[in-house]
Amino acid sequence: MIIIAGKNNIAVHGLELALRHFPAEQLAVVCNRNEPGADHWQRSLRQAAARWGVKEISLEAAYDLATQAFISLEFDQLVVPSRFSIANIFNIHFSRLPEYKGMYTSVWPILHGRDEAGVTLHHIEPGIDTGDIVDQQVFPIADWWTCRDLYLAFTQQASEVLDRCFLRLINTRVEGRPQPANGSSYFSKSSIDYSNLRINTLATAWECVTQIRAFAFREYQFLKWQGRPVVSATVLADKSLRKPGFVLAENDYYADIATIDYNVRFHFDKLADMLAACECADMQEVIRLQGNIAGYNDANDKGWTPLIVASYAGAYDVVNWLLKKGASPVRPNNKGTTPLMYAKDAYFSGRCRRTFFLLLKNAAELETYDYAGKKLSDYLNGEQYAQLLAPRQG
Repeated sequence: MIIIAGKNNIAVHGLELALRHFPAEQLAVVCNRNEPGADHWQRSLRQAAARWGVKEISLEAAYDLATQAFISLEFDQLVVPSRFSIANIFNIHFSRLPEYKGMYTSVWPILHGRDEAGVTLHHIEPGIDTGDIVDQQVFPIADWWTCRDLYLAFTQQASEVLDRCFLRLINTRVEGRPQPANGSSYFSKSSIDYSNLRINTLATAWECVTQIRAFAFREYQFLKWQGRPVVSATVLADKSLRKPGFVLAENDYYADIATIDYNVRFHFDKLADMLAACECADMQEVIRLQGNIAGYNDANDKGWTPLIVASYAGAYDVVNWLLKKGASPVRPNNKGTTPLMYAKDAYFSGRCRRTFFLLLKNAAELETYDYAGKKLSDYLNGEQYAQLLAPRQG
């Protein structure tokens, strides 16, 4: 039996990947203790397992039932490898091991000013994230990403590693390479007190910016300035002449604050206004509000990003601007609906016939499945789909 243990989109991806190659009877899942049982901003492993007829078991049962592989994907329980009768026991850790073992791996690379991160597939050993490395994928961190952006990138990159390695994990005895001691780091659950987060202005302006980026995660928290959520920050050109923390200017959109070296602007949350501007194709307002969202992939409680809203509206110039800024053309909403799927509605409604092809040109994917198991062609008749493909074939 193959056991998938964990939570969120990455665990569901692992389960659905297994289902492409094996019947449901050969699979089981072990869910995290805080498993919600229903999709929210991330997918529920329990809900996916029930949908596909895969049984849910406990970790205790998994020790006895795993006969092919045990794969941990954001699993929250301590696994004792010696209790398995098999050697194929793996974990995907959201960092470029050996650095950032342990907790909060979406925070540290940003807080430490790193320009790269990675995901690591490794054997599970008695230590914490110490097992031999089977595969690793490194990727760049954009200078505007928040910890939410990095977390979602971890998920995407980990899915690619799973796609590449899955059958090898199941069918063969997999060798790994030992992790080096040099460059290793570890952070425990107590390394961050999330109940006491605040912006430390007794710091440089750059440090203030990285603090805000490192903890900006809409589904969980933003750092606050005098009770107001701060979604991003900008280092200003003028050096600070006042005491750190002194308020130089403040309005409904931002506050300018003195720090140790340069003044810094804290931008307050205006995502709803940004989405409205995207819907209305108000390019001037979109540009004005760009600092008032937590990155260009920020999303509301339904997962609607500025790019999704603009794609559905057929706001070509806004879509083009967002793509140039780095907005992801494949980031879906909470139901797995992609910007391209929304752009096809703009195409056939007549709102805009160019936006769909602009997204395709910028690496949007035709074959992506939403969480109902359907791809774009499933929502169109043959004539409509051929119409969309015609410019690519011409």
